[in-house]
Amino acid sequence: MSMESTDRALILKTGKFREHDVWVRFLSASRGVQTAFAFGGSRSRRRFGGCLEPFSQVVFKVGSNKTGTYQVLSEGSLVKSFNGVRGDHRKMGLAANCLKFVDSIKLDTDSARNIYELLLDTLKVIDEKEPDDFFPLLFRAKVAFEQGFRPDFTICSQCGKPLFGNHPSGFDVEKGTVRCNECDFGAKGLPVGSSTLRMLSWIQDTGPSNWTSLEVPSDVRGECFKVMDRFMAYHLGLVWDESGYRRV
Repeated sequence: MSMESTDRALILKTGKFREHDVWVRFLSASRGVQTAFAFGGSRSRRRFGGCLEPFSQVVFKVGSNKTGTYQVLSEGSLVKSFNGVRGDHRKMGLAANCLKFVDSIKLDTDSARNIYELLLDTLKVIDEKEPDDFFPLLFRAKVAFEQGFRPDFTICSQCGKPLFGNHPSGFDVEKGTVRCNECDFGAKGLPVGSSTLRMLSWIQDTGPSNWTSLEVPSDVRGECFKVMDRFMAYHLGLVWDESGYRRV
C-alpha cells in the first residue's frame, strides 16, 4: 500500500463485495465524499471493531493499492455510533435522507470540512432530539448555501428595497435572486411570501441545533419545498424521487 493518512469521516453507506470484504462510502472531513475498500473488514474486530456501519463517526487510516487505482482502509476506530438514530425507524429515515443528499452532490474539497461539520451536527440533533419531517429540507438548503449558492433573501436584487413586507416577491431560480413585487411584474419569478423569505434567510445564518424549535406553517413549508427543490435541481442538478436523489 501507499503511504497512509489519517482521516476523520462519517460513513454514508457500506456493502460487501466478497465474503469478508467491505466497500465503504464516507464523507471525509478533508477530501469530501470518498470510496475505499476494507479487506477482511466484516470479520476483523481488531482493525474495524464496530466502525463499518452507516451513521457512524470514525477515524480511518487510508492508503491505496500498489497501482494507486483504488483506496484501501487499513484500520478504523469508532468515535460515535448515534444509537438514538439506529434504534428509531423514523429518525433513521430522516438521517438517511441527509446522508443520501451528501452522497449525491458534487462536493468540492474547499467546502468538505464545513459540510462534514454540518452533517455531524445534524446527526447529533436527530440522535438526541425529535426533529419533524421538515428537518431534511432545512439540511439540504443549508448544504446548498454552504456550497456557495447564497441568495440574498432580504433585499430586492433590482431596486434594493427590503423584501420583508406583505407583498409576495419573485424568486429567479436561474439567477438565484429575489425581486420585489414591483420589479418582478411580468418577469414571472416563482412567487415567494415574506415569511418564507425570512425563514430561508434565517437558515443561512443558523445551524441544526436551532432548527428543532421551529414551528413552520404548512403554507411556508410548501413554498420552501418548491423554492429549494427547483433551486437545487437547477444549480446542483438533483431532484428527489421515491428511490432517492437523481441527477437531472
